[in-house]
Amino acid sequence: MKATFKLPKTKKGWVSLGLVVFTLLLGIWPVIHLFNQDILIFGMPLLMLWSIVIIIMTTSVMMIINKIGGVE
Repeated sequence: MKATFKLPKTKKGWVSLGLVVFTLLLGIWPVIHLFNQDILIFGMPLLMLWSIVIIIMTTSVMMIINKIGGVE
C-alpha cells in the first residue's frame, strides 16, 4: 500500500495544518526542556502543569479545526 500526504488546498486547511504543527512543536523536547525544572505551581511540578496545558491546547485546537471546517 502506498502512503501519500495530501497538502491542504484551502486557506482553512492551511490554518488547520499550522495549528496542528504549532501544537506539536510545543510538546517536543526543546520546549519540554524549558519546563523540566524544580518549580512547584499549585502543588504540581512545572513539567506536569505544562503537560496538562498541552492536553487542553490539543483538544482546543481540534475543536477549533472542527468549527472552521478545515478538514474535508
